[in-house]
Amino acid sequence: MINGIIKLFYSEIVKTKMKGMPSNDYRLRDECKEIRNITLKIDSLFFKCIKLMFAIILLILAFNINLVFGIGMCFIEIVYLIYKIKLERQIKESIENVKNNIELPKINIDSQKSRAGINVLITLLLIGLITGFNIAIILSFMVVFVFTINDIYSNIK
Repeated sequence: MINGIIKLFYSEIVKTKMKGMPSNDYRLRDECKEIRNITLKIDSLFFKCIKLMFAIILLILAFNINLVFGIGMCFIEIVYLIYKIKLERQIKESIENVKNNIELPKINIDSQKSRAGINVLITLLLIGLITGFNIAIILSFMVVFVFTINDIYSNIK
């Protein structure tokens, strides 16, 4: 009984104190958000630079191994970059749809087909490296490359 009275008294005091507090956002909180946004941008830029350096090193190594291997690796990097840009746009659209309470469309299977196409390109490139890049491997690579690009571009609005 006494605990209930103390709890009620305490909650009423807290409610009155909360009503007396300013309802606008605190300045310190906004400054912390700005600092957090800046650090996230720096981290994002840092990781993008690391990815770019890794891609350039991989491309240089591929050209040092074999000219055809380097060209194929360049094509794969271009397809991967286009795929990531497309995927980022889809994710941003999905987030906007959730924010606006718009009904979500069904999951797009085309991104899975594009990812599988990129994996097949990498596999064909490695098989070509092992077999010495005969004409059949190069033609297969080009056909898969064209269909993968087509799958990726067919979904860009």
